[in-house]
Amino acid sequence: AFTLGISAPGPTWPVEPAAVVARFEPPAHVGAPGHRGIDLGASTGQTVRSITAGRIGFSGVIAGKPVVTVLLSDGRRVTYEPVHSAHAAGAPVAAGDVLGTVAASGGHCGGLAGCLHIGLLRGDRYLDPMTLFRRPAILKPLGFPPPSGLPRPHS
Repeated sequence: AFTLGISAPGPTWPVEPAAVVARFEPPAHVGAPGHRGIDLGASTGQTVRSITAGRIGFSGVIAGKPVVTVLLSDGRRVTYEPVHSAHAAGAPVAAGDVLGTVAASGGHCGGLAGCLHIGLLRGDRYLDPMTLFRRPAILKPLGFPPPSGLPRPHS
């Protein structure tokens, strides 16, 4: 496991501390083995927060596990499981809003006391949920003279 610390504004870790215990391993093709998300270490009953703003697309039980799905404005879906939630489909959420609490994992985390599984999809294609936490790179031009009136940066 590794612990991540991002303090800048933007996406919110759904549980704190954010310790990734299993990484995304995309399947080679539909139906092939893989890990279609990331797992964060979490305790049963721990508060789960929305990573980003969106609206609740689903809150209920799938295959015996409680699941919450947040629909993002760009069409992607973020799934959280196992999470007990009282939110109704269509409810808006902001980054950091409480979605619910971690339910018993039901063996998903391979012997760990508990975990929170986060999935990210666009259509039926699974994406790496860690991309939700990456900040865009800001490139600064090098070798160009500054606009007139501004001092040249020191090398």
